[in-house]
Amino acid sequence: MKARFGPSLYFANDKVIFDAINHAQVNTDLIRELLFERGIITSPLTTKYELAQYFSRLTADYFDHINIGNKLGKISKRERITYAEINGSVTEQEILEGLKSVKSALESKGNCVTINVSNGRIVARLEYEYIDYTEVEFRQVQPRDSIVEFLKNESGEYVVRSTQNSYTDIAVDQVFSAINSSREIPIKQTRISLEGYANPVIRTNFFNALINNIENHSFVTVTEAFCYKPKIKQSVDEEDDPRELEDQPDVVRVTLKGTGVTKSFVIDDLYEKDYYIVKIVWRVKPTSRIDADLFELEAQFGEPISCTEFSYQARSVLICENGKLTEKKRAPKSEEQDNLFRLIEAAAKYALTTLE
Repeated sequence: MKARFGPSLYFANDKVIFDAINHAQVNTDLIRELLFERGIITSPLTTKYELAQYFSRLTADYFDHINIGNKLGKISKRERITYAEINGSVTEQEILEGLKSVKSALESKGNCVTINVSNGRIVARLEYEYIDYTEVEFRQVQPRDSIVEFLKNESGEYVVRSTQNSYTDIAVDQVFSAINSSREIPIKQTRISLEGYANPVIRTNFFNALINNIENHSFVTVTEAFCYKPKIKQSVDEEDDPRELEDQPDVVRVTLKGTGVTKSFVIDDLYEKDYYIVKIVWRVKPTSRIDADLFELEAQFGEPISCTEFSYQARSVLICENGKLTEKKRAPKSEEQDNLFRLIEAAAKYALTTLE
């Protein structure tokens, strides 16, 4: 996650307030809440646009700006997860010492870090502020949080699972540096990566093996496939003639959405042109029950050229009622997420072995 910087306003006028609360990610209930705090009761028939117009005309002081900023700055976004196996034996005490060292460093910069240990699992919650000056005034400072957890795998060895963004990645690296500072033999992180496999067919085969090997779940369909082909580099002798650009198209990314998209003739044509999958969304169904709900999963490589920064998430659960799949969806429960994360990690490790 990269912070972008640009001009910032010093005074929030009526247009700034209107643009902020009329934003697509702001729901109508929040505007009604802001008005109710001023003793104004609104009709449920009043549109969001009208409410935003009315509120933006009201006088707002410094404390109002802080209040609005705190409410609009929060983004309810479930970020992807990544994990790494630890190359070397490490104890719980070493991990705690490393986390405490990083906790002190982060809190000195105004961040908040809490560490909990339960049932052999060590979880650190990081609360920080993400700044984006290209956003409207009240959305420039966005409070966010991420998780770093150390848990044991089936072999009894610790692995690290964390929220996938640059802030958390740096924090994890700092934890490992703190641990290694007091060790003679350093420990290292081993992550899922296809950097050593440049062949586009092999990279696509990784995803095919991944989606078909979620233990105790049967593959249903692929709903989204994001294909990538690195941009063709021009030679030094070639001249950049704008008139020739139209005659030399160079499509880098192609997104396919629907059902069974990996079985369509469209994607076969892309494979022939050396495109490969870098992100996929698919559905699986538990084999334990006939009327079980479906899980929609996602996996991707954040860096499409090198196929590194592997991450994943359990997107949603499609509810099955009376033996039939419905359009109803729900968020996966914490225990479902934990189980699915473990299964995706195992499937990704297996998929790597099939490429040898």
